[in-house]
Amino acid sequence: MSINSKSNLYVIILAAGFGRRLRPISNRIPKPLIDINGEPIILRIILSFKQAGFDKFLIIVGYKKELVMKEVSKIKEVKIKFVEQKKPSGMADAAELAFIHLIKCKNGPVNFFITAADIIFSKEEILKMYKLFLSTNSKIVLSLMKSHDHEIARGHGNVKILHHSELNMDLDPNQGLQIVNIIEKPRNNQILSEYYSLPLYLVDSKVTRYFHSVKISERAEKELQDVIKFSIDNGDNVRGIRIIETLINSENVGKYHLTNLKDVLKMNFRFLSGKTPGSLKSKTIKIIEPVKIDKDSRIDNKVTLGPNVIIHKSCKIADYCELTNVILNKSVSLGKRCKLNWCIIDENANLPENFQAENSYITRDKNLDLEVIRF
Repeated sequence: MSINSKSNLYVIILAAGFGRRLRPISNRIPKPLIDINGEPIILRIILSFKQAGFDKFLIIVGYKKELVMKEVSKIKEVKIKFVEQKKPSGMADAAELAFIHLIKCKNGPVNFFITAADIIFSKEEILKMYKLFLSTNSKIVLSLMKSHDHEIARGHGNVKILHHSELNMDLDPNQGLQIVNIIEKPRNNQILSEYYSLPLYLVDSKVTRYFHSVKISERAEKELQDVIKFSIDNGDNVRGIRIIETLINSENVGKYHLTNLKDVLKMNFRFLSGKTPGSLKSKTIKIIEPVKIDKDSRIDNKVTLGPNVIIHKSCKIADYCELTNVILNKSVSLGKRCKLNWCIIDENANLPENFQAENSYITRDKNLDLEVIRF
């Protein structure tokens, strides 16, 4: 069996982190289980790879590992292994744990996709990376996005391209872009190009020899970018392909990469389409698509919903409420004339009449009083 066949390739999903920037949601559930329009994000990740023809997964777990393992184990027709990372110490450390486990299980040598559990790609985007990997005999393939917005550098690696003339090949899975340097989260004066790396990588088995050389960074982590630098410095063919065709900025990046509370809204709305109104009795409700309403929710008169509204089951919305870019989790109750924009309302929260908020996560504190957390 060829080492480059799909059947000899593992997908490593890094799902051990605490998700600190997603608190208070991540206090209750780990980031990989955050709901994205009806499905936990990690299930969407696995299903995308499954649709692309990859069925072997190794998932690095840690924080609330039992919840992750229970949910993932529901997926059929895939082979899944779990490895615990007792202390989150960076992507390179987590990936190395996976390699060690597979070697012990005599599964090597194998090639790997390495992905964070907070990013979702389609099967077509995954296959573009795989085609580039095969057609260029690359040792590492990076998933890239293009941006003129320097704010993107605060959360992503930035890459240097070998030749400026190659840039028109950034979408071409037969050539892609040759990467000659990468900097993790550079300052403005360190930015190398308009291309940024996303946390999805395709790695040849021979690259595993560089992982033991990676030192702890200033962030107290072993960085995968250092592995990429070792590979480049040793003359390996490292390439990237732009798999998000849309030009990215700090406002739309959250649709693809979930890093903070507002991104929960943005990523949900990426997968929201049309109108699923449930059982609406009132004819005075104004719906601006896309809107999704689960069963058993009661919506009264003169209510305006949308665009981009998700209402989970057993919610109650009183007269004259206006909701735009909002997620109501289950059993939420809104008093009359509530007005919400870019808000997530935690389950079982009761908002009084005339309550207004925007750019907020609204929950209840230990005393069951409303707590408003601004994005």
